[in-house]
Amino acid sequence: NEEQVGQAVRDSKKKREELFITSKVWNTDQGYDQTLRAFETSLKKLDMDYLDLYLTHWPVPELYAYTYSEIERLYDEKLIRATGVSNHEPHHL
Repeated sequence: NEEQVGQAVRDSKKKREELFITSKVWNTDQGYDQTLRAFETSLKKLDMDYLDLYLTHWPVPELYAYTYSEIERLYDEKLIRATGVSNHEPHHL
């Protein structure tokens, strides 16, 4: 629904800075390069330059360390303002 969210934001006439936009990387998009592609696709669908929060949806055992590494890089480059996780247990963190 990212395209619809992006359109709703544009239709609202609100300044981007007044809104808090969240997305997440899905299981099939995890890994270093895949996470970057998924993130870029989300930005394009939303028609935005950055996200306020980018989540890892599930901890894919073989990939979540690579996923987190890419998300940290996106954070360092100020393409995301915050990161988080969903559906994780303490031992995943």
